[in-house]
Amino acid sequence: MLNKILYILNFVKTTLVYIIYPPICPLCREIVDERYQFCPDCENKILRLDVQKNPPDILSGVFAITKYHGGTRSLLRKLKFDNNLNVMPAFHKILADISSRTEIKNFLSNIDLATYVPLHADRLKERGYNQVELIFRDWLIAQGLTAENLLIRKKYTPKLFKYSPAERKEILKGAFSFIEGADIRGKNILIVDDIYTTGATTAECAAVLKNAGAAKIFVMALASDFGD
Repeated sequence: MLNKILYILNFVKTTLVYIIYPPICPLCREIVDERYQFCPDCENKILRLDVQKNPPDILSGVFAITKYHGGTRSLLRKLKFDNNLNVMPAFHKILADISSRTEIKNFLSNIDLATYVPLHADRLKERGYNQVELIFRDWLIAQGLTAENLLIRKKYTPKLFKYSPAERKEILKGAFSFIEGADIRGKNILIVDDIYTTGATTAECAAVLKNAGAAKIFVMALASDFGD
């Protein structure tokens, strides 16, 4: 009898929460079936699952999950500049939903080890977290991949969005170094990042990893606008 009463009370509570705070699309605020789920229209607008056709020579492949405009850009800015961690479940929902896609499985099939684009220590202290690691860490583990911090950002660089590709490349020279003691000789490494634009940051990271003995370097970005 007690169990039945508790079941009814829990059902009533869940129903009231759903009525008062229904699950809504993180982008357009339309009511959806599950919390942090995107409505079909927004999902069609942002999901891309696209491979860059002509990546920088040092990279063996670049894969983007969403388009970096509209909703995705808004969510990433909230995370990076407003320290709004409430958007994290939306990113995790995107990754969970695309995990079984053939494109994802094929892209990850030859990866031995994953790593994150690092933040400079000062920026990490200011923000309190590396947003790339927060977005991807648990998902990479769920895909059976080991993810390690292999790189240090030893040079504090300005935000790069206002600079040209050539200027970004110059600014990033010598910005990264390899973690002592790690052994990646002969391994295929996946660099994950939140945003991929010109590829200057990941190319510089890749050069350091190559010098440490990595075989091939791949990149997976949450968002990019290449191909548009």
